[in-house]
Amino acid sequence: MRINLEPIGIIKKAGKYSEILIYSEFEQVVKNLVSKVGKNPVCGQELLIVHKNGRSDDVHQVEVTKTTVFDRVGNILKVGKINAHDDSVIDVRIDVHEDLSGSN
Repeated sequence: MRINLEPIGIIKKAGKYSEILIYSEFEQVVKNLVSKVGKNPVCGQELLIVHKNGRSDDVHQVEVTKTTVFDRVGNILKVGKINAHDDSVIDVRIDVHEDLSGSN
């Protein structure tokens, strides 16, 4: 089965950081991200970035990368260095830490 996913942004290297540019038509993704953290700042949040692997010959492969947000300006997220450049971003999610052992 083949599924075509429309990218919502792109990853760019920016010195010792990476920047995730969310395309303007998908700004709602950033607004949802900000609303989920509530009054807490977005900076310091850990994110899971789903992106197409631009280095792979198989265009159907995606990669999930965990990183930390350092700054946000509009629809640009400055994050920790990601081993990707010009990769298409498919999704951005807050990393939810769940205790799988069942203890409270």
